Amino acid sequence: MSLLHFSQKVTQMSQRFDDSAKEEVRSRADIVSIVGRYVNLKQAGQTFKGLCPFHKEKTPSFNVNPVHGFYHCFGCGKGGDVFSFIQEIENVEFREALKILAQETGVTLKSESREKPDSSSVAGSAPSKTELLEIHELAARFFYDSMRSSPQAVDYFKSRGLDAQTVKDFGLGFAPDGWSGLCDYLQQNNVPISCAVECGLAVKKENGGAYDRFRNRIIFPLFDITGKVIAFAGRGMSPDVQPKYLNSPETTLYRKNSLLYGIHKARQSIRETGYVLIVEGYMDYLSLYQAGICNVVATSGTAFTTQHAYLLNRFSKKAVLVFDGDSAGVNAAEKAVMVLASGSLDVSILNLPAQEDPDSYVRKNGADPFLNLVKNSQQAFSFIINKATSENDISSAFGKKQVVERLTPYMRLLTDPLIKEEFARELSEKLRIDTRHLKKILSPNSSETINRPVGESRGSEAFSNSLEGNFLRILLTSPDLINQAKQYVAPQTLTNKLSENIYSIILDKYSRTGDLKGLTDQVTDPELRRMISTLIVKPALADHIHDDMVQKIVFLRKKYLRSKIGETKELLRNNPQGKAQYLEQLKDLSMQLKELD
Repeated sequence: MSLLHFSQKVTQMSQRFDDSAKEEVRSRADIVSIVGRYVNLKQAGQTFKGLCPFHKEKTPSFNVNPVHGFYHCFGCGKGGDVFSFIQEIENVEFREALKILAQETGVTLKSESREKPDSSSVAGSAPSKTELLEIHELAARFFYDSMRSSPQAVDYFKSRGLDAQTVKDFGLGFAPDGWSGLCDYLQQNNVPISCAVECGLAVKKENGGAYDRFRNRIIFPLFDITGKVIAFAGRGMSPDVQPKYLNSPETTLYRKNSLLYGIHKARQSIRETGYVLIVEGYMDYLSLYQAGICNVVATSGTAFTTQHAYLLNRFSKKAVLVFDGDSAGVNAAEKAVMVLASGSLDVSILNLPAQEDPDSYVRKNGADPFLNLVKNSQQAFSFIINKATSENDISSAFGKKQVVERLTPYMRLLTDPLIKEEFARELSEKLRIDTRHLKKILSPNSSETINRPVGESRGSEAFSNSLEGNFLRILLTSPDLINQAKQYVAPQTLTNKLSENIYSIILDKYSRTGDLKGLTDQVTDPELRRMISTLIVKPALADHIHDDMVQKIVFLRKKYLRSKIGETKELLRNNPQGKAQYLEQLKDLSMQLKELD
């Protein structure tokens, strides 16, 4: 892909699409057919259900409401309208999602041209995702060119056994030992320093200006799944430099807990081989890849996360963890196994010889001996059992108890009944404990926890089915009832802050526009957006909806009055000098409650 200089970008006329076009696209878009291209949806009453495309699950918890144009997953909590779905599934900004949907719905996007902003305006505004990517491309070119002119950096890559083609393929580079090399280069290409700071490439000084974040370091560009540079990691050239590795800070583009190094190169090979190798470091990855072992990814110096597991699930159902042979590597492997246990991946562990890592082993022995080790990798549950039993005295009852307590969380995470059965059998043999007794210990009343997908939010379900949640759902389903409801229910009548905030948003939007279209557009808090989409995606039943609302209003008023009575009694106990006032308040509140009864 050719590099588009940021300087070219800022000289173009910018465009702003008017809100009327957005609403026209929203009204024309059939969210069921659009989502249906990515998810196999089946009708369930007024909504459609399917397996969530954003996390791994076996039981459908992803709901689409065609009437209100909303989707929500009760497993991972993601939700929103047709625009947010395209943004999430295609990994694009709103502007691009709007273009995609406009083309589909036949809406012509009218734009308003603006003159090129002056340099101060550009410097003070936040760059778009496209601009951030272009700045990272510029930085990657600078680091690569700097490496080619640095004998020290070239010698480093040669000493690590990397050939010129591998260095070029992965854009490996070098950050010169100076304070402003990259900053100067970016400014020469008309990139404002503020944008370099936004990208994490420069660090802002307290007295103004900025300096390069990476200095005298070997540079590893970090790529997203499509192969675009989104961040950098720098390894210190001096043996005493701290930290040894320095990564870009998290930005709009870069989230370290969901990035796997090399996934853009490995996707096809993972599908072809049927499994993925997971290593820890950049050099481990590069050595394996150069040796022709391409179905490999690295965790980029971070702990393995559930987001990593979900990403890998898209390409393979089998994973082999390849960590260093020392104690730190073994402990890291154990932690990764715990993360992967609740997923549907078939996980095994490659036990490298002590003091070896994937990089050193492949360089010494080559690809074939390494792949033979892969073939003989150990099942994850066997690895977990062997590690726990080797670190405790299982000849004693106390030692056996320690092993069981340590492995109970792992057992509860397992979802596959056959793996659970095999795990219990192997552990019972190791500990010489009856399998039935062991199963009883390992599987207390926790079936709900075991079967719930990773990341599932109980909070959204509980709120959705609460009194306040049902009241708000009625208003979202039939906005024409809002004017009547607000005569009897004020926001502060609702007894929790979340409900009060959502109700206030509903009242504000309806009073300004007379409808609730695009309700979540004005909501910046992700938790509020998630809860609103939870309510919208499962509408209230149309039959007797007015009577249901009246009933909810009565119950809400009762709940509010009982709460106020409790507060007033507490005040009376703590402030006896105000007895007459509080008794009068209690009388009034009790009268209101009696009238409702």
